[in-house]
Amino acid sequence: MGSSPPALGKILVVDDNRHNRLIAEARLVAGGYSAVTVESGAAALAAFEKESFELVLLDILMPEMDGFETCRRLRALPDGDDVPIVFLTALNDLVTHEQALEVGADDFLGKPLNGTELLIRVRSLIRIKRLQDDLRKERDRLIQVQRQKEELSALLVHDLKNPLASILANSNFVSEDPSLENPLREAMHDILTSATTMHRMVVNLLDINRSEEGLLVLNRGAIDPAALIDDLHHQARRRLANRDQQMVVGCMGSRKIDGDRELIFRILDNLLDNCMKYTPSRGTIWIDVSDVGPGDIELRVRDEGKGIPADYRERIFDKFVQVERDARAHVRTSHGLGLVFCRLATEAHGGKIWVEENRPRGSSFCVRLPAVTSVC
Repeated sequence: MGSSPPALGKILVVDDNRHNRLIAEARLVAGGYSAVTVESGAAALAAFEKESFELVLLDILMPEMDGFETCRRLRALPDGDDVPIVFLTALNDLVTHEQALEVGADDFLGKPLNGTELLIRVRSLIRIKRLQDDLRKERDRLIQVQRQKEELSALLVHDLKNPLASILANSNFVSEDPSLENPLREAMHDILTSATTMHRMVVNLLDINRSEEGLLVLNRGAIDPAALIDDLHHQARRRLANRDQQMVVGCMGSRKIDGDRELIFRILDNLLDNCMKYTPSRGTIWIDVSDVGPGDIELRVRDEGKGIPADYRERIFDKFVQVERDARAHVRTSHGLGLVFCRLATEAHGGKIWVEENRPRGSSFCVRLPAVTSVC
């Protein structure tokens, strides 16, 4: 085994023929590289585990462990996928090249070695490797920065939840005071509306983060859709009255939902709030429930807005994307996460959510969830 001081990069030369090893080493050292030479595949694996190399020159025809098997095992080692491997071979047939590529070779050099060609290939592959290393480091850095941002965001959102709940409870209490007169009553109404919106955003963000991390826990039980929607209607009555809108409950199925009552209530509340934004004054929002297939329940929340263009009906459930439902029907980014929460919470139940056209106008948001199965 021979070596030279590190210069442009350290190269591992693997060849059972001592003469070939010495030639390759001499060419590399003359080109400014250092070389570590070994005589077998087993020695190559041992060297690779002890030292870092920027490239491997690997003979194919070796006893005990040939170049193909050596390459396969090198690729299986930690960082083995990141180092270029160049096969040294006198074989120039298609089958050999195909087999080499299958086990992970990056390039080929014919024997006897051409010194100029060797240095050109080595220089090119090492340059590519270093660029890939830089990209990998930058990717890892960005992933770490993103993770830190998400952790900070989750912490801030969590810390906002309790103060917002207090503001919401107290503003709701004050707004119920019959002695409250305008303009103070209107101001309290604005505070209550804003606090409700902020609280919804906070709990949605918390559950979106939990869902994306696989930490969203469902407290499943049998849910009566009629009672659930009645509670929703009661909670939304003031919002509906302030917008001069009405909510109409349509047909009801006979099944019960198998799910987390709080999460499903919030799915419907977010869909209702979304429909209210785009339904005109004195408009109507419908909620229908129906039994579907052998074991599902479908909830539909329909509005009288201008509808959602077909091209955007899937994107509306993506993070930070909202369809501005006006005459231009353009898409803009926003921080609205209500529909993202609806999708993640529905999928956590093993369900499906989508939006359709509501004829003659508006949109129909559909949520399909599993029903409680009868146990005999």
